[in-house]
Amino acid sequence: MTSTTSTPATPGSIEATAALLRSELPQLEAQQQTLEKELSAVTGRLDSVRTALTALQTLSVTPAAQAAAFVPEPTVSPEAAPAAAEDTAAPVRTREPRKAKAAETTPESKRRPAAKAATAKPAKAVKATAKKADAAAEDDKNSGLTEQILDVLAKAGSNPVRAREVAQVLGRDETPGSINAVRSTLDRLVGSSRAHRAGRGLYQASSS
Repeated sequence: MTSTTSTPATPGSIEATAALLRSELPQLEAQQQTLEKELSAVTGRLDSVRTALTALQTLSVTPAAQAAAFVPEPTVSPEAAPAAAEDTAAPVRTREPRKAKAAETTPESKRRPAAKAATAKPAKAVKATAKKADAAAEDDKNSGLTEQILDVLAKAGSNPVRAREVAQVLGRDETPGSINAVRSTLDRLVGSSRAHRAGRGLYQASSS
């Protein structure tokens, strides 16, 4: 009978493998950050498009739009009909009914552009209101998140933390978009000197 023996991994091979993995780690982190930024941009654009579609759908059923679609036709009273027939029969007044018709249709043609302008004003007002509401909501959201992140950094003290760790402490979803929002807020805090970088991807409360 022959016995087989396994050759244990040498320290040199383990160190070489670890060094290879360490050299690959920065590239993977950079690629992850790029993908998270792209996903955040797409998510923001998707929310804007949905808001615009909702505003347009609401506008399409407003009374102003219904009024613009309905234009009353000019009516002729029964008493005026015989008089118009007599004027048509007279050789000298053959052109007067045409003038009367032109006089009746001219005010209507002037009213239609006014109706279109009336529908354009509510559309602009709805869009402007939607933009202001979105901006106010975004400011409130960013302000609340900033205060929460500052509180987490203050509790961490001298221990640097990553954006993912801050998101976990805040109980946020561990999705790329959510973590990227936390990272963007941390970067703004660093830019305003309310926090500083303690290393690659590490953040710490400002000492001042």
